[in-house]
Amino acid sequence: MMTPLNIAHRGGAQLWPENTLFAFVSAARAGYDGAELDVQLTRDDRLVVFHDFHLKPGLCRTTGGDWLRRRLKPPPLIRELSLAELSQFEVGRPKPGTLYARRHRRMIARDGEPIPTLAAVIAAVRAVKPAFRLFIEIKAQRGLSAAPEAIAEAAIAELQAAEFFGNAILVGFDWAGLIHAKKRKPDLTCWFSTDTRSRLDAEPIAAAGGDGWFCAANRASPRAVQKARAHALAFGVWTVNDARDMQALIAQGVDAICTDRPDKLQTFLGRVGDGGAAQGTRHRPLTPTARGSDSSAVANCPSTPRGGEGD
Repeated sequence: MMTPLNIAHRGGAQLWPENTLFAFVSAARAGYDGAELDVQLTRDDRLVVFHDFHLKPGLCRTTGGDWLRRRLKPPPLIRELSLAELSQFEVGRPKPGTLYARRHRRMIARDGEPIPTLAAVIAAVRAVKPAFRLFIEIKAQRGLSAAPEAIAEAAIAELQAAEFFGNAILVGFDWAGLIHAKKRKPDLTCWFSTDTRSRLDAEPIAAAGGDGWFCAANRASPRAVQKARAHALAFGVWTVNDARDMQALIAQGVDAICTDRPDKLQTFLGRVGDGGAAQGTRHRPLTPTARGSDSSAVANCPSTPRGGEGD
Protein backbone atom coordinates (compact mmCIF):
# COMPACT_ATOMS: atom_id res chain seq x y z
CA MET A 1 0.00 0.00 0.00
CA MET A 2 1.29 3.45 -0.94
CA THR A 3 1.07 5.94 1.91
CA PRO A 4 2.07 9.61 2.05
CA LEU A 5 5.15 10.87 3.80
CA ASN A 6 4.45 12.32 7.23
CA ILE A 7 6.27 15.67 7.17
CA ALA A 8 6.48 17.71 10.37
CA HIS A 9 5.80 21.36 9.48
CA ARG A 10 8.64 23.48 10.91
CA GLY A 11 9.54 20.35 12.88
CA GLY A 12 6.00 19.91 14.27
CA ALA A 13 5.07 23.42 15.37
CA GLN A 14 2.15 22.38 17.59
CA LEU A 15 4.34 19.89 19.45
CA TRP A 16 7.76 21.52 19.79
CA PRO A 17 9.26 25.01 19.25
CA GLU A 18 9.17 25.69 15.53
CA ASN A 19 12.33 25.49 13.43
CA THR A 20 14.57 24.42 16.33
CA LEU A 21 17.04 21.57 16.68
CA PHE A 22 14.87 20.26 19.53
CA ALA A 23 11.87 20.04 17.18
CA PHE A 24 13.72 18.37 14.31
CA VAL A 25 15.48 15.85 16.52
CA SER A 26 12.19 15.09 18.32
CA ALA A 27 10.44 14.53 14.99
CA ALA A 28 13.20 12.18 13.85
CA ARG A 29 13.10 10.26 17.13
CA ALA A 30 9.32 9.91 16.84
CA GLY A 31 9.86 8.10 13.54
CA TYR A 32 8.24 10.66 11.24
CA ASP A 33 9.39 10.63 7.64
CA GLY A 34 10.77 14.15 7.58
CA ALA A 35 10.34 17.79 8.41
CA GLU A 36 9.74 21.03 6.57
CA LEU A 37 11.87 24.07 7.42
CA ASP A 38 12.55 27.59 6.15
CA VAL A 39 16.02 28.87 5.21
CA GLN A 40 17.30 32.42 4.82
CA LEU A 41 20.69 34.06 4.43
CA THR A 42 22.18 36.22 7.15
CA ARG A 43 24.16 39.41 6.54
CA ASP A 44 27.33 37.31 6.43
CA ASP A 45 25.69 34.82 4.05
CA ARG A 46 25.14 31.96 6.48
CA LEU A 47 22.12 29.78 5.90
CA VAL A 48 19.87 29.78 8.98
CA VAL A 49 16.49 28.22 9.73
CA PHE A 50 13.78 30.77 10.57
CA HIS A 51 10.30 31.37 9.17
CA ASP A 52 9.64 35.12 9.41
CA PHE A 53 11.76 37.65 7.57
CA HIS A 54 11.91 39.76 10.74
CA LEU A 55 12.76 38.48 14.21
CA LYS A 56 9.47 37.50 15.85
CA PRO A 57 8.70 39.42 19.10
CA GLY A 58 6.43 36.66 20.38
CA LEU A 59 9.17 34.06 20.06
CA CYS A 60 12.59 35.74 20.27
CA ARG A 61 14.35 36.68 23.49
CA THR A 62 17.97 37.29 24.30
CA THR A 63 20.05 34.62 25.97
CA GLY A 64 19.80 36.85 29.05
CA GLY A 65 16.01 36.39 29.08
CA ASP A 66 14.88 39.76 27.66
CA TRP A 67 12.01 39.53 25.18
CA LEU A 68 12.30 41.34 21.89
CA ARG A 69 10.15 44.44 22.28
CA ARG A 70 7.61 45.72 19.80
CA ARG A 71 8.41 49.24 18.69
CA LEU A 72 7.05 51.57 16.04
CA LYS A 73 9.53 50.20 13.52
CA PRO A 74 9.69 46.49 12.65
CA PRO A 75 12.21 44.20 14.36
CA PRO A 76 15.48 43.55 12.50
CA LEU A 77 15.44 41.43 9.36
CA ILE A 78 17.29 38.11 9.42
CA ARG A 79 19.19 39.42 6.39
CA GLU A 80 20.38 42.45 8.39
CA LEU A 81 21.99 40.40 11.15
CA SER A 82 25.10 38.24 11.23
CA LEU A 83 25.09 34.68 12.49
CA ALA A 84 26.92 35.87 15.62
CA GLU A 85 24.23 38.47 16.26
CA LEU A 86 21.46 35.92 15.75
CA SER A 87 23.18 33.61 18.24
CA GLN A 88 22.28 36.14 20.96
CA PHE A 89 18.62 35.09 20.67
CA GLU A 90 16.81 31.94 21.71
CA VAL A 91 13.52 30.73 20.23
CA GLY A 92 12.43 27.72 22.29
CA ARG A 93 9.61 29.30 24.31
CA PRO A 94 6.80 31.64 23.20
CA LYS A 95 6.29 34.86 25.11
CA PRO A 96 3.54 34.29 27.73
CA GLY A 97 0.23 35.94 26.97
CA THR A 98 0.89 36.45 23.26
CA LEU A 99 -1.33 35.24 20.44
CA TYR A 100 1.46 32.88 19.39
CA ALA A 101 1.54 31.33 22.86
CA ARG A 102 -2.24 30.87 22.86
CA ARG A 103 -2.12 29.18 19.47
CA HIS A 104 0.59 26.77 20.61
CA ARG A 105 -0.70 25.70 24.02
CA ARG A 106 0.26 22.03 23.69
CA MET A 107 3.80 22.82 22.54
CA ILE A 108 6.62 21.50 24.76
CA ALA A 109 8.84 24.55 25.27
CA ARG A 110 12.58 24.29 25.73
CA ASP A 111 14.83 27.06 26.97
CA GLY A 112 18.19 27.74 25.39
CA GLU A 113 17.20 26.82 21.82
CA PRO A 114 19.13 28.97 19.32
CA ILE A 115 18.22 29.84 15.75
CA PRO A 116 19.95 26.91 14.02
CA THR A 117 21.93 26.72 10.82
CA LEU A 118 20.84 24.32 8.09
CA ALA A 119 24.14 22.47 8.52
CA ALA A 120 23.38 21.89 12.21
CA VAL A 121 19.90 20.56 11.42
CA ILE A 122 21.22 18.12 8.84
CA ALA A 123 23.85 16.79 11.24
CA ALA A 124 21.36 16.47 14.09
CA VAL A 125 18.63 14.56 12.24
CA ARG A 126 21.09 12.34 10.42
CA ALA A 127 22.53 11.22 13.75
CA VAL A 128 19.06 10.13 14.90
CA LYS A 129 17.49 8.83 11.69
CA PRO A 130 19.71 8.63 8.59
CA ALA A 131 16.73 8.34 6.22
CA PHE A 132 15.00 11.45 7.61
CA ARG A 133 14.02 13.88 4.85
CA LEU A 134 14.11 17.65 4.88
CA PHE A 135 11.71 19.75 2.83
CA ILE A 136 13.80 22.92 2.61
CA GLU A 137 11.82 26.05 1.79
CA ILE A 138 13.74 28.84 0.08
CA LYS A 139 12.40 31.81 2.03
CA ALA A 140 12.68 34.85 -0.23
CA GLN A 141 10.90 38.11 -0.88
CA ARG A 142 12.18 41.17 -2.66
CA GLY A 143 13.43 43.82 -0.23
CA LEU A 144 13.21 41.51 2.78
CA SER A 145 15.72 38.77 2.03
CA ALA A 146 18.58 37.74 -0.19
CA ALA A 147 17.67 36.88 -3.78
CA PRO A 148 16.06 33.44 -4.14
CA GLU A 149 18.85 32.36 -6.47
CA ALA A 150 21.44 33.21 -3.82
CA ILE A 151 19.55 31.23 -1.17
CA ALA A 152 19.23 28.28 -3.54
CA GLU A 153 22.95 28.43 -4.30
CA ALA A 154 23.77 28.42 -0.59
CA ALA A 155 21.41 25.48 -0.01
CA ILE A 156 23.06 23.48 -2.79
CA ALA A 157 26.46 24.14 -1.24
CA GLU A 158 25.26 22.95 2.19
CA LEU A 159 23.68 19.82 0.74
CA GLN A 160 26.84 19.10 -1.24
CA ALA A 161 29.06 19.50 1.81
CA ALA A 162 26.83 17.20 3.86
CA GLU A 163 26.20 14.74 1.02
CA PHE A 164 22.50 15.10 1.77
CA PHE A 165 21.00 15.51 -1.72
CA GLY A 166 19.17 12.20 -1.55
CA ASN A 167 17.27 13.24 1.58
CA ALA A 168 16.43 16.80 0.50
CA ILE A 169 13.52 18.31 -1.36
CA LEU A 170 13.68 22.04 -2.12
CA VAL A 171 10.34 23.85 -1.99
CA GLY A 172 9.36 27.48 -2.29
CA PHE A 173 6.83 30.05 -3.41
CA ASP A 174 9.35 32.19 -5.28
CA TRP A 175 10.00 29.86 -8.16
CA ALA A 176 13.12 31.68 -9.34
CA GLY A 177 15.15 29.94 -6.65
CA LEU A 178 13.87 26.51 -7.61
CA ILE A 179 14.45 27.11 -11.32
CA HIS A 180 18.00 28.18 -10.51
CA ALA A 181 18.49 25.04 -8.40
CA LYS A 182 17.31 22.80 -11.26
CA LYS A 183 19.69 24.50 -13.67
CA ARG A 184 22.60 24.04 -11.28
CA LYS A 185 21.70 20.57 -10.05
CA PRO A 186 19.14 18.84 -12.32
CA ASP A 187 18.96 15.75 -10.10
CA LEU A 188 18.05 17.78 -6.99
CA THR A 189 14.37 17.22 -6.19
CA CYS A 190 12.31 20.44 -6.30
CA TRP A 191 8.63 20.79 -5.49
CA PHE A 192 7.06 24.09 -6.51
CA SER A 193 4.77 25.60 -3.86
CA THR A 194 1.46 27.34 -4.47
CA ASP A 195 -0.45 29.29 -1.84
CA THR A 196 -4.04 29.43 -0.64
CA ARG A 197 -5.10 31.96 -3.30
CA SER A 198 -3.10 30.63 -6.23
CA ARG A 199 -4.79 29.40 -9.42
CA LEU A 200 -1.56 27.89 -10.70
CA ASP A 201 -1.55 24.14 -11.21
CA ALA A 202 0.57 21.28 -12.52
CA GLU A 203 1.16 22.55 -16.05
CA PRO A 204 3.39 25.57 -15.30
CA ILE A 205 5.23 23.58 -12.63
CA ALA A 206 6.07 20.84 -15.12
CA ALA A 207 7.04 23.45 -17.73
CA ALA A 208 9.44 25.01 -15.22
CA GLY A 209 11.12 21.66 -14.63
CA GLY A 210 9.59 20.89 -11.25
CA ASP A 211 9.49 17.39 -9.81
CA GLY A 212 6.47 17.98 -7.58
CA TRP A 213 3.63 20.29 -6.68
CA PHE A 214 3.49 21.45 -3.04
CA CYS A 215 -0.11 22.58 -2.84
CA ALA A 216 -1.98 24.54 -0.17
CA ALA A 217 -4.50 22.38 1.68
CA ASN A 218 -7.53 24.37 0.54
CA ARG A 219 -6.54 23.86 -3.11
CA ALA A 220 -5.84 20.15 -2.83
CA SER A 221 -8.47 18.00 -4.52
CA PRO A 222 -8.77 14.73 -6.46
CA ARG A 223 -8.68 16.78 -9.67
CA ALA A 224 -5.45 18.49 -8.59
CA VAL A 225 -3.90 15.10 -7.82
CA GLN A 226 -4.97 13.85 -11.27
CA LYS A 227 -3.39 16.88 -12.94
CA ALA A 228 -0.15 16.28 -11.07
CA ARG A 229 -0.10 12.64 -12.12
CA ALA A 230 -0.84 13.58 -15.75
CA HIS A 231 2.33 15.71 -15.71
CA ALA A 232 4.39 13.07 -13.85
CA LEU A 233 4.61 15.27 -10.75
CA ALA A 234 4.65 14.23 -7.12
CA PHE A 235 1.90 15.89 -5.08
CA GLY A 236 2.32 17.15 -1.52
CA VAL A 237 -0.01 19.23 0.63
CA TRP A 238 0.63 21.89 3.30
CA THR A 239 -0.38 22.58 6.10
CA VAL A 240 -2.93 19.96 7.19
CA ASN A 241 -3.97 19.77 10.85
CA ASP A 242 -7.59 18.63 10.65
CA ALA A 243 -8.16 14.89 11.11
CA ARG A 244 -10.83 14.64 8.41
CA ASP A 245 -8.63 16.43 5.91
CA MET A 246 -5.76 14.07 6.68
CA GLN A 247 -7.95 11.03 6.06
CA ALA A 248 -9.33 12.46 2.81
CA LEU A 249 -5.85 13.22 1.46
CA ILE A 250 -4.58 9.76 2.36
CA ALA A 251 -7.51 8.30 0.42
CA GLN A 252 -6.68 10.50 -2.56
CA GLY A 253 -3.17 9.05 -2.71
CA VAL A 254 -1.11 12.19 -2.17
CA ASP A 255 2.64 11.74 -1.77
CA ALA A 256 3.28 13.88 1.32
CA ILE A 257 1.27 15.65 4.01
CA CYS A 258 2.93 18.49 5.87
CA THR A 259 1.41 19.08 9.30
CA ASP A 260 1.94 20.79 12.65
CA ARG A 261 0.52 17.59 14.21
CA PRO A 262 2.55 14.69 12.79
CA ASP A 263 1.53 12.65 15.83
CA LYS A 264 -2.11 12.86 14.75
CA LEU A 265 -1.30 12.01 11.13
CA GLN A 266 0.76 9.02 12.23
CA THR A 267 -2.32 7.37 13.74
CA PHE A 268 -4.11 7.49 10.37
CA LEU A 269 -1.14 6.08 8.48
CA GLY A 270 -1.21 2.81 10.39
CA ARG A 271 2.25 3.28 11.86
CA VAL A 272 3.32 1.10 14.77
CA GLY A 273 5.90 0.89 17.53
CA ASP A 274 7.99 4.03 18.10
CA GLY A 275 6.57 5.77 15.06
CA GLY A 276 8.14 3.64 12.36
CA ALA A 277 6.29 2.51 9.27
CA ALA A 278 3.90 -0.36 9.52
CA GLN A 279 4.96 -3.52 7.76
CA GLY A 280 4.25 -3.32 4.03
CA THR A 281 4.03 0.49 3.94
CA ARG A 282 5.58 1.96 0.80
CA HIS A 283 6.10 5.46 -0.55
CA ARG A 284 5.97 6.49 -4.20
CA PRO A 285 9.42 7.52 -5.58
CA LEU A 286 9.79 11.29 -5.26
CA THR A 287 13.12 11.91 -6.97
CA PRO A 288 13.64 13.43 -10.43
CA THR A 289 14.38 9.97 -11.84
CA ALA A 290 10.69 9.16 -11.41
CA ARG A 291 9.74 11.66 -14.13
CA GLY A 292 12.99 12.68 -15.75
CA SER A 293 14.55 16.13 -15.65
CA ASP A 294 14.15 18.36 -18.68
CA SER A 295 16.74 21.12 -18.45
CA SER A 296 15.40 22.75 -21.60
CA ALA A 297 12.01 23.16 -19.94
CA VAL A 298 13.69 25.07 -17.14
CA ALA A 299 15.69 27.25 -19.49
CA ASN A 300 12.64 28.07 -21.63
CA CYS A 301 10.20 28.72 -18.82
CA PRO A 302 8.41 31.91 -19.96
CA SER A 303 7.86 33.37 -16.51
CA THR A 304 8.51 32.88 -12.83
CA PRO A 305 5.20 32.99 -10.93
CA ARG A 306 5.10 33.44 -7.18
CA GLY A 307 2.68 31.38 -5.19
CA GLY A 308 2.83 33.39 -1.97
CA GLU A 309 4.34 33.16 1.50
CA GLY A 310 1.79 31.20 3.45
CA ASP A 311 3.78 28.14 4.54
